[in-house]
Amino acid sequence: MSFLKYEDVLVQVDGQSVFAQNASINVSAPVEPVRLFNGTIHRYAPMEAPRGVLTFNHYLTGSLASFLNVTGVSESSVAGTFGGLTFSNAYLTSLNFSVRPYMPISVESTFDLYGSFSNSISSSSDEELNKVKYSHAVKSFVGGLPTNINHTVSFDYSMQAVRNPIFLAGETTPTRVTKENVDINMSIVGDNIGSNINAGGSDASLTCSIYDVNDSSSALQNFHCSGRITKQELNVNSEGYLNGNISVTQAYQ
Repeated sequence: MSFLKYEDVLVQVDGQSVFAQNASINVSAPVEPVRLFNGTIHRYAPMEAPRGVLTFNHYLTGSLASFLNVTGVSESSVAGTFGGLTFSNAYLTSLNFSVRPYMPISVESTFDLYGSFSNSISSSSDEELNKVKYSHAVKSFVGGLPTNINHTVSFDYSMQAVRNPIFLAGETTPTRVTKENVDINMSIVGDNIGSNINAGGSDASLTCSIYDVNDSSSALQNFHCSGRITKQELNVNSEGYLNGNISVTQAYQ
């Protein structure tokens, strides 16, 4: 088999093709050597079941797919393909993105994988991925900011869920993977830091609206973070302006 080009390596999850800019998949099977009394290696004992991680960065070309919404997905697994390899036990663990001036917005999604892959590496593509819409910072913004933050320079957004596999005796594929402790975090760089926070933080209810670079009529997706301001910073250097930074966290589940 010859080397495959980017255009020939398709990522699909839950039956939908993903407009991924880069993607990676890895699998690990941690082992520990078992040594006899004379120091020779008797065997390698598994420390835990094999687990893989699928990560890809993608532009939003429409509303966020349901299987990528960390707060909305259930404990159920999803199936997919990566460069011809198929998997059937994938569990979403995180989503994050950064918004910077005049830059496209790339969303990173991560899945835990269990079980084995089937088929072999092969070329695949989807012509429908030649999209005319994609998420961009030029028209995206944050709403709900403290009243004295008049200008937003950049912001970061993330959602994470703890996934714990449950195995039956003698099995290497989990019978269930729980979804626990879903947290949302957001940090914003602007021209101020809001009112001073006290013990316990200050309330915040933020909405970041992500738009297509060529269309400001309706947002591709709105992301929310309603929690507490837990950190404030002020920074300045000889080549720039005074910037404020606030961090907000929400315990969603």
